[in-house]
Amino acid sequence: MSGKVWMSSVKSNHALGDKPGVRTKYYGYDWQPAEFIIPLAPDDVHANMRRAGQGFALQREELPEAAAVWNEKRFKLLGDIFYAGGFLVVRGKLAEVFSHFDLGDGGLIPFTIYKADLETPYPGEFSLLNFGAQKNTILPEQSRNVTKFSIHHRTGFQKWEVNSWSEDGDVVLSLAALEGTDIWCEPAIYNKIFMSDPLAQAIIDIGMKDIFRLQECRIAGGAA
Repeated sequence: MSGKVWMSSVKSNHALGDKPGVRTKYYGYDWQPAEFIIPLAPDDVHANMRRAGQGFALQREELPEAAAVWNEKRFKLLGDIFYAGGFLVVRGKLAEVFSHFDLGDGGLIPFTIYKADLETPYPGEFSLLNFGAQKNTILPEQSRNVTKFSIHHRTGFQKWEVNSWSEDGDVVLSLAALEGTDIWCEPAIYNKIFMSDPLAQAIIDIGMKDIFRLQECRIAGGAA
C-alpha cells in the first residue's frame, strides 16, 4: 500500500438512496411494497445494517435476498453504486474496480435484481458491497474538524464525527493505516469509509471522486 490514505463520505450521499425505484426482499420476510415510502426494516435487519456500517462482514442470509425494479424511470437514473434496502449495491466499472482490491472478509456478493414481475432477472450484473474490515488507526486528538459524537454508556468507548466542512489533511491516521485491506471502517469514526490510495485513485480514474466524496487523510509523521 502506498503512503497515502483517503476518507470517503459515500454513506452520507443520500442521492444514492433517493427513490431508487427498487423494492427489496430480506431472508424470511415478504417483499417490500412497490412504493417510494419504504417501511422501517425489521429489528434484525436494522441490526445487520448497523454492523455492516461498522465494517463487520455479514453472512449471505444477513444481507438482502434480492431486489426488484418497479419504477424503471427512477432506476435508470442510478449510477454504478446505489442503495437497495439499506445496503450498497455496485455494478459496471465500479464493481470491476473493487474486484481488483482487498476488501477484507466481505467482498462483492452476487445479487439478483428482478424486473417488476419478481421473476425475470433484470439485465446486468449486480453485487452487494459487503464490508469486511476494521482498523483502529484514527488519531482524533491530532486531527482537525473532528468532534466527539457519542460515548458508549457501558464500555465508555468514544466515537467521533468528522465535521462536514473538513478539508484534505484534517483527519490524521497512524502508520498502521497503510497496512492491510484496501477498504475499511474505523470503529471510532461515525459513518465514514477509509481506503488505500490505489483504490481511491482507481475510483477517481472512473470519474467517481465526487460520488464517493473523497478526502485525503494525513498519516502521522507525514506532511501537514
